[in-house]
Amino acid sequence: MAFTIRQLQFFIAVAEQGTVSGAAQNLSISQSSVTEAIKELESDLGVELFERHPRGLNITHKGHQFLRHATKILADVSDARRSFSGEQAVAAGRLQLGVTSLVAGYVLSDLLARYRRAYPGVEVSAIEDNGDYLEHLLIGGKLDIAVMVTSNLRDRTALQSEILEVSAYRLWLPLGHPLVGADIISIG
Repeated sequence: MAFTIRQLQFFIAVAEQGTVSGAAQNLSISQSSVTEAIKELESDLGVELFERHPRGLNITHKGHQFLRHATKILADVSDARRSFSGEQAVAAGRLQLGVTSLVAGYVLSDLLARYRRAYPGVEVSAIEDNGDYLEHLLIGGKLDIAVMVTSNLRDRTALQSEILEVSAYRLWLPLGHPLVGADIISIG
């Protein structure tokens, strides 16, 4: 059986929220519908997309890989629908974008390239700064949008956020570093 657009939407919602209940609430559907869709999707793909634990779900490595594909598929579906929906008017104007240094290095060029292809009539200007300052600019109306790590947001009630990509925390060490063989590393 092939997976459905609905299953992809549910999967992305669970990946963003980290819990089935949070995803169900965002989607305005029952938890059992979300759970069933995720189980069917995992069965269809033959992989475990989430590790289950009492406080929610953690996305697996395979889940991260599939999340990139699912997000792209839904974006392509949206583009296809838009191309036939009579929304032929070309968007024009200016977009004020803020990014943190971390995000700028990993995703900015790809995001900007895709945005400019989709909206060639929009002039984009970007500012790179720390998350606190970007949050201040967003709340003050000086930025239209910012791409940054959401775990650092201070005033979640003043901003609406959407998760573009979920990233597991990782520690990178050079080959031969004394901590490479450690099972547990303390930061204190």
